[in-house]
Amino acid sequence: MGRSFAAMARRALPALLALIALLADLSGSHGVALAFVLASIPAAFALALECYGDALEARCGGLRPLTAVGGLGLLVLSAALRSPAVVGGVPRLAVSAVVLCLFLYAATLLGALFTVETTVAAASEEPELERLAA
Repeated sequence: MGRSFAAMARRALPALLALIALLADLSGSHGVALAFVLASIPAAFALALECYGDALEARCGGLRPLTAVGGLGLLVLSAALRSPAVVGGVPRLAVSAVVLCLFLYAATLLGALFTVETTVAAASEEPELERLAA
């Protein structure tokens, strides 16, 4: 509960930028999609560092940093495949990498929600156990 709105928005930013890039790709605006993929890379890097810090402080397991780094790698792959030197349109693998990145971020979100839910449930059971022990 101690997380601020800015921290939550910072965690959602890479997924939001990747989603906008995917929508731009689907509409045929591949230049705009490249710009959003490139913008999402620093945000994804910050997310990966934050998740790694959370893992070091034992606020989450090791899976969350791995999925964050996987999402970052997929965004870098997509940006590399979209390079302006590539002639003939955007390769399908570049779009697929963004879609897979969004799946990883969704899995990270579900994992975080599940962790918070179980932590809240465990915290609410502790006073009950103390009351029964007394």
